[in-house]
Amino acid sequence: MSNLGKPFRETLVQLLATVMIPISVAGTGLYYTRWQQNLNDLKTMIDLVSDPNAEKRKYGVAMFEYLLKNDKVPVEFVAAQLAYANSSSDKELLPLMEQALIKASAENAKVADTYRQALERMPSRLFVLTSDESQRTCVRLLMGKMKDTERSGIVLPGFGRATWAGTNHELRVYHATDAARANEIATLFTNVGLPLVVKDLSAIPGAADKTRPNSFELWFGSAPLPASCG
Repeated sequence: MSNLGKPFRETLVQLLATVMIPISVAGTGLYYTRWQQNLNDLKTMIDLVSDPNAEKRKYGVAMFEYLLKNDKVPVEFVAAQLAYANSSSDKELLPLMEQALIKASAENAKVADTYRQALERMPSRLFVLTSDESQRTCVRLLMGKMKDTERSGIVLPGFGRATWAGTNHELRVYHATDAARANEIATLFTNVGLPLVVKDLSAIPGAADKTRPNSFELWFGSAPLPASCG
């Protein structure tokens, strides 16, 4: 009986090997084909987004949204595309790509986290709300006092005019995931003479919809400006 069992086992092993080898080869080929197709799709999207023709750029953004919905854009590519759009001469490109990310997030929950991680790799946006020109000048002077590496991590997209009844100068944060970065920025300004109080508004319903992740607002209170600002 044992003599018959051994040939049977050997035959079974050979049979399984005969069946599994083609399956393994086919599986590897399918994986490689899909991987290559994903790379081709990403390259096509990047070429379109960076094309000089505005209509082709819009088509590239539409393709960007489609690939996001289908989990085909790694966070590194999202960060690179946002950085490119942020420095592009086409001022509509960044808003279009952000809209694509928001739309894709509505259909694919993973995209929202990818978007957040990508934005964290970019410089923090700091919107400054002032009541007069002296406060705007002060912010520019204080930014100039920071180290190059510190200053390069913050961009000032614009200034707005606003006043509020508080005394402290506040750094307002609207996303809980940005709390640590808010404290870092507040420390940078405190070190150059402008104490900032971090105001976490992320728990307020709808507050996160007010601005994108890694974006903050600096509100000047009635406290005096640093002597270094004149």
